[in-house]
Amino acid sequence: MANTLAAAAALLSCAGCIVTSSNYEAKVREVDVLRDAYASLNREKTKLAGEVEALSKESAREKATGEALAGQLREKEESLKRLSGELEAVRRASEGSRTTREQFIDELLAKEKATGKRLQELSSRADACAEELARERRESADRDRELAELRKRMETKE
Repeated sequence: MANTLAAAAALLSCAGCIVTSSNYEAKVREVDVLRDAYASLNREKTKLAGEVEALSKESAREKATGEALAGQLREKEESLKRLSGELEAVRRASEGSRTTREQFIDELLAKEKATGKRLQELSSRADACAEELARERRESADRDRELAELRKRMETKE
């Protein structure tokens, strides 16, 4: 029985070594697979970290661009508001000048009418003066004739 027991113990000890050896080899293969997966994950992590950094830089650039565009938009809105105010002031001034322009036109028409009357008046006075000048010339010519006759008479009497 001791032999049987020793043989059984030897058999059990060999069987245990076989299981342990196959378990060890399985664990080694599992470790190799896990090591490869870990290395792959580290490479992917490094790659993703680079992408995150690039995207962070791009995001920062986009934010800066957005802020710059927002600043330009504010400037444009302020400029638009200022120009709208100026346009409204010009419109109001233009509307006010329309009344003034109409009044100015009325004044010019009244002055033109008064000038026309004055021209007619001066023209009639010029005509009257021309008639008087013609009459004065006739009278002067008549006097010259009378004077010539008187001189002839005086010469004949002498």
